[in-house]
Amino acid sequence: MAPQAGAPPGSAAAALGFLLPTCWEIEVTCAAAMILVALYAAYELLNPRPSRAASGAGDADGLLAGELDGADKYKGGAGGPSAYVVKLELLAAKNLIAANLNGTSDPYALITCGGEKRFSSMVPGSRNPMWGEEFNFFVDSLPVKINVTIYDWDIVWKSTVLGSVTVPVESEGQSGPVWYTLDSTSGQVCLHIKAIKVHESSSRALNNSAEADARRRISLDKQGPTVVHQKPGHLQTIFGLPPDEVVDHSYSCALERSFLYHGRMYVSSWHICFHSNVFSKQIKVVLPLRDIDEIRRSQHAVINPAITIFLRMGAGGHGVPPLGCPDGRVRYKFASFWNRNHTFRALQRAVNNFQTMIEAEKQERAQSALRAHSSSRKSSKKETNVPEDCAALTGKLQPFVKEEVLVPVFNGTFPCTAEQFVSILLSDDSSFITEYRTDRKDTDINLGQWHHADEYDGQVRELNCKSICKSPMCPPYSAMTEWQHMVLSADKTDLVFETVQQVHDVPFGSFFEIHCRWSVKTIDSSSCSLNISAGAHFKKWCIMQSKIKSGAVDEYKKEVREMLEFAESYMQKARPANEDNSALTQQGSMSPDPTPGDQ
Repeated sequence: MAPQAGAPPGSAAAALGFLLPTCWEIEVTCAAAMILVALYAAYELLNPRPSRAASGAGDADGLLAGELDGADKYKGGAGGPSAYVVKLELLAAKNLIAANLNGTSDPYALITCGGEKRFSSMVPGSRNPMWGEEFNFFVDSLPVKINVTIYDWDIVWKSTVLGSVTVPVESEGQSGPVWYTLDSTSGQVCLHIKAIKVHESSSRALNNSAEADARRRISLDKQGPTVVHQKPGHLQTIFGLPPDEVVDHSYSCALERSFLYHGRMYVSSWHICFHSNVFSKQIKVVLPLRDIDEIRRSQHAVINPAITIFLRMGAGGHGVPPLGCPDGRVRYKFASFWNRNHTFRALQRAVNNFQTMIEAEKQERAQSALRAHSSSRKSSKKETNVPEDCAALTGKLQPFVKEEVLVPVFNGTFPCTAEQFVSILLSDDSSFITEYRTDRKDTDINLGQWHHADEYDGQVRELNCKSICKSPMCPPYSAMTEWQHMVLSADKTDLVFETVQQVHDVPFGSFFEIHCRWSVKTIDSSSCSLNISAGAHFKKWCIMQSKIKSGAVDEYKKEVREMLEFAESYMQKARPANEDNSALTQQGSMSPDPTPGDQ
């Protein structure tokens, strides 16, 4: 009940006293706050975060070299063609144009080198910003030109150009910190540029996520045209990503800049993308999973749960200026999720799957390099060194095909022994493979010689040709490489013949291999049992995986029937010649030695 107009002041204070906390309530609140602070401090002591700012320039170069080595291991060492890593440090700028009404600017930099673009963080309210950020670019050759453009960030309108400068990088080495004058009425920018020579495969592997590859993997320059008969999705229409990339998850959220730009996040197997259109200001962020260093829970304005994505050193921002960090990294902060924890787990799962895929690709690439190395090596007195890194990843004796992908294709008999199968159809003197490929209308046939391989039991060789392709999604002829492996038992009654086919010019051709095994066992002097199994081994996932797997097995079944029919006719033609030769040999061995009188 409200106090009367003539009531004394003490009664009014007593009536409002319930609004003020008591001493006991204040003590409990302070004690709870101190307990929370103590628990957080204990957690930080028990789980210290690695210090990134403490590492110097030498350590950063060593880390970069280590990353390059991971992709350089399987491409023949440093003796091959070389490329360059251009390392640019954006240090500071001074005397920039005042773009705001209060006489300041909100500058950020857009660095372009070749076809790559990177964004620096935005420094609010400064004409003399300090960045100290690092950017790594991979180029094929020198000289190359680097363009640095300084912009003023605007909340609503398009960013204003404050000036730009183009710096040529002529040769390997470093320039040291240099102030460059912008092409505007006022302003300079301080850059430190260093060019490092690396093996070409290293830059390709990192630049294309080679391993990134790991699914769009590694040799993109060898991959044929990708044909996908489906309607383009958001990743293609908004962000211009390849047609084989699809959205796994999407979330409603907001990007933190000067204020929250509400939009939508799209997560695929390769990127985390964000799009916003607020006040007609388009914001597009495309974060490659290979550049993500850490994903952390955070808060926006204390009460709004958020997710912060940290990018690795040298990655730079993608799409819009990121937020800076004291340790030199950059970050993007997203808030206003319907379920922050669910999204956080999904993002972590996407990054972990990507890293697992990368490691699997490295193992697969090591085995492919080992197989190619063994097939291309000729037997000679000169010892050829096997890459140690391949042996370390794959072991001493390797299985030539993947046992788990094989399914039965043919089970029957064949009119010859295992020894005759080798001598007539597979030996170096036999023309069966060449004649069969020619009969199939294949061209540019190049068949190597059998030779021993230390990595595999038995002998190996390599076949290259342009094979006819009947699929409507493929070109009429596609380049094909087939690695062959043969093991004949000591008693010459058991034969294992294995092949691995890699087609280069078909959609998703670099994603899979066709593995096949022929098991031949002699039954009697004129027949043998023949078991053939085949399957598609996928080195990386693709959207047409099930269709490719079933189609490859069906196609190989047809090819096996054609090959066996041709082999039987070839055996019938080859046997009379072999029998005549054996008869002449026996006749010569049975004839008596000539006497001196006969001579």
